[in-house]
Amino acid sequence: MNKSKNFIGIAIIFVGVFFVSFGGLIIKSFETENLWQILFWRQFFFSVTVSIFLLTKYKKNILRALMESSHVSFIMGLGLFFGFVAFVYSMLNTSVANVNFINTTQVIFLTIFSFIFLKEKINVVTIFSILIAFTGVLIIFINSLYVGDLKGNIIALAMPLCFAGVVIFVKKFPKADLTVSGLIASLLVMTYAIFVSKNISLSSHDFILAMFAGILHTGIPFILLVIASKYISSSLIGLIMLMEALMGPTWAYIFINDIPSINVFIGGIFILFGVILKIYLTIYRN
Repeated sequence: MNKSKNFIGIAIIFVGVFFVSFGGLIIKSFETENLWQILFWRQFFFSVTVSIFLLTKYKKNILRALMESSHVSFIMGLGLFFGFVAFVYSMLNTSVANVNFINTTQVIFLTIFSFIFLKEKINVVTIFSILIAFTGVLIIFINSLYVGDLKGNIIALAMPLCFAGVVIFVKKFPKADLTVSGLIASLLVMTYAIFVSKNISLSSHDFILAMFAGILHTGIPFILLVIASKYISSSLIGLIMLMEALMGPTWAYIFINDIPSINVFIGGIFILFGVILKIYLTIYRN
């Protein structure tokens, strides 16, 4: 039975990561460079997808479930709000590889936050893995000083910080519904976009891309992540999700010739090694 659950969980997260890996390619393919136009429609379709899932999950009790959502769900929603914005902004201002590599540090930040807020123990080898990963981030940042995309990389770093923070809340308040928080985050993004953007209309080309971004790249994978967490450990999920750091830049290279410098890949290797070491330690310890 456990093997069957593991297989189901792994299959679910593989599908989710496959869809997620096209995120950079999709964002880079938009005709508009208006951040809030993209975000409004991306999160609109995300909201529709998540709402359908919540209706299926809660059925007639959907309104009560939303009304009973605690302040924790709202706080997690704020974290996801900044994470959603950081992803699109960074994709518009640096390479796909940079964003994907930096995003994998979520595991590292989660370790640090768990030590600070949950009082989880941390050993010497874990500290070593953190230093390796941050060496990779430093290499990418130094490289960005030469190519002029430092701001995009700094904003990209906000993404794993926010998502790691959200996971801490999930751990501390397991009854909070992360899916509801995703919906809250999207509604916040859409509301803010209306206020700051004079025009949220898109061309038909961009509208289709926004639909793919909201449904296939974020909505469905977000739901699959929630489902997969019931079958396999968060460590195994984290290990499988590292595939995004490899597949994302590959799609961008094949379809739009988005090629970062060799220094980015060197930094990425450091990051991946540090993250894999941390995940391995977690799995081995458990």
